[in-house]
Amino acid sequence: MSIKYIPFFTILFVGILGYSQDRLEGIVDTTTQKYAKNALYLELAGKGFYYSVNYERNLFNLTEKTSIKASVGLSIFPGLTEIRNSNDFLMPFSVSIQQHLTGNHHISLSTGSTYFNYQVNDIEITNANLSSQPLTTRLKTIQEWFGHISLDYRYNKPDGGILLKGGITPLFFDKMQNFQGMKTAQFSANIAVGYTF
Repeated sequence: MSIKYIPFFTILFVGILGYSQDRLEGIVDTTTQKYAKNALYLELAGKGFYYSVNYERNLFNLTEKTSIKASVGLSIFPGLTEIRNSNDFLMPFSVSIQQHLTGNHHISLSTGSTYFNYQVNDIEITNANLSSQPLTTRLKTIQEWFGHISLDYRYNKPDGGILLKGGITPLFFDKMQNFQGMKTAQFSANIAVGYTF
């Protein structure tokens, strides 16, 4: 998938979230629901490696205190290429179940996948250029996905306001072509601050 399609799919994903909320309100009882439906937060570490800026939407409520949420995020940071400057681009997608414990305390369990677009140094060697020295190094774009699971504690007023959260986020790289022979999983923690409305 080309990076130029990412904004289109992001807008489509957020639109589906809003549409599904409206459709499910007619099926699931939300008359006693007093929770904020949206959240914007900055998360350090976790599913975006170093950081990610995330938008989260409440899809529907299973009970008065249990809800299903979905989120999409964005992270851009400098790549590790040596030829010229490059940027790595990540877009984490998650679906979570959140349980309201008491007061402003919540716990959530989420799973999802992160789209990872990055560049690596590459030297193309063929029979035609084998005798040509030195060979030209170029940047090769790689597009992959990796999985994640998060268990988070969240502190925020149910009806909206400041959001604080922290938790653990195992990351799974076993399907990534450039991570072969390396760790297939990595443990990460995360902390976040944001606003619910």
